[in-house]
Amino acid sequence: MPELAELRLTAAYINECSGGGSPSIRYTNIKKNPVHKGKDIELPFEGEFSITAESRGKELILWLSQQGEKVPLKMTMGMSGHFKLTNTDQEPKHAHLKFYRHDGTTLSFVDVRRFGKWKLGETWGVNRGPDPTMEPDEFKYNILKNLDQKVFNQPIHLVLMNQKYFNGIGNYLRAEILYRLPHVNPFMNAREVIENFPQLLELCIEIPRKAYSLGGGQLKDWENPWKSDKEKFEKFIKCYNNKNMAYIKDKNGRRFWFDPKWSIDMLSEVLDQQKNDI
Repeated sequence: MPELAELRLTAAYINECSGGGSPSIRYTNIKKNPVHKGKDIELPFEGEFSITAESRGKELILWLSQQGEKVPLKMTMGMSGHFKLTNTDQEPKHAHLKFYRHDGTTLSFVDVRRFGKWKLGETWGVNRGPDPTMEPDEFKYNILKNLDQKVFNQPIHLVLMNQKYFNGIGNYLRAEILYRLPHVNPFMNAREVIENFPQLLELCIEIPRKAYSLGGGQLKDWENPWKSDKEKFEKFIKCYNNKNMAYIKDKNGRRFWFDPKWSIDMLSEVLDQQKNDI
């Protein structure tokens, strides 16, 4: 699933395709693919409009603008969602939401697995924390002021997926963050880790920024729209999906990858404790 770095790259690509909202690039219509269960887009205005995109953690908003009026279109990328600009007569397969431009081209939301969705008029989620890369001070403050909350009784590898505090951190980012803390057992109590290893929060800022600079994760169903150097990103990834690492599956079937030095015997003990804490 696209994570923080991939959402930032997606927003940047949409803005490049849209001229950053420039009136020289105008959109004329939005159409949904009939096979998708999502709602049709009913704009509150008629005629041509512009688009700018903004990401925050794992959220993406397209701002549809016309003569000072702005309407948010919130996109959920799902497992495989991405955008692609083509000529209108060459729209990609699995294009489920199509933004038609005045010049005969189309910006398509492409989603092979159809988990993506959209909602007109919706902005940032109320249960989403600050973006670690764009709002680093607010990100750290939001966690430290809430450390007494029950959620931080859980193991750190679970808490890193909590979007109320770690907005944008997903499966591959948490594996890379925890791997770079070699003295931290990823099954430790989250509060203890955050209190004793302040570098954790710094890594939550640095690792997604580095992933973004390298073009994001070339994941199974997500592709960088600029076709960046996949090899550089793969060298950066040390833990996630690495056959030399260990993994366990969470209740959603996702694999959490970690350094195998944390023995199975230790894991059994920690996991028993984890059941009591949740």
